[in-house]
Amino acid sequence: MQNFIPFENKNFEKFVTKEFLKENKEIFSIEYEGEKYWIKRGRKTSSNIFHKIFYKLLPFEVLIPVQTKSAVESIIFETEKLVRFKSLGINVPDVLGSTKDFFVLSDCGTHIYDLIRFTKDEKEFYNYLDLYILELCKIHNASEYHGGAQSRNFTFFDKKVYVIDLEDSFDEKIDLKTLQFRDLLLLLSSMTKLENIEFSYSYIINLYVNNTNNRDFLDRLRFLRKRLTLINSFGKLSLIRDSSRDAKGFFKLLDELKNV
Repeated sequence: MQNFIPFENKNFEKFVTKEFLKENKEIFSIEYEGEKYWIKRGRKTSSNIFHKIFYKLLPFEVLIPVQTKSAVESIIFETEKLVRFKSLGINVPDVLGSTKDFFVLSDCGTHIYDLIRFTKDEKEFYNYLDLYILELCKIHNASEYHGGAQSRNFTFFDKKVYVIDLEDSFDEKIDLKTLQFRDLLLLLSSMTKLENIEFSYSYIINLYVNNTNNRDFLDRLRFLRKRLTLINSFGKLSLIRDSSRDAKGFFKLLDELKNV
């Protein structure tokens, strides 16, 4: 049975359905009775063939292919995960309703990536960064994973960081610790794009491990460091380096981890 979330307000449902039919974007905002909402179109999740080949050649956590799901399956998976996260005390937008074509979320502010990329104030930067890291810790301490823990998939609203874009899932054979380590690597790799303020990767890693049960991730990072020379040699190959934006960030991260 397909588990869609019914809209409580039928007038609102009619309004968002009408707006959905007028727009082709995957995600877009609307305004209803003075409040901002987001409509997210169902989208298929999959990794391309090159991504899968690279993972076979270089089986690193950050390159784990996502599970293939239809657009409808993605809607059900993400909305159920949002509801579950909310019940666990994790900050997520409210799900106002879902159909086989789309679902509607409450607004939850500005992307963390945009905030930490443009601020010149060090105190403000670390406030956003700390809240971002600690919200990921909250997810992991609840025995969950994000699946796409880059800063673009977290937002800031009303002094809190919110979690969004939870559609990615993975083969059931992959254990939770591996997916959580992948989350940490994605968080770190998303920081490689920042140039406005100098920061320490050690600070990020220490804040994370001191607030989770994943202190063994330090050993995983050390093991990863030992393979830097080999991986960086692959990283020089443009085909692999350019396979995805996450792969690009990962190879840059490997350089940064030399100093951690």
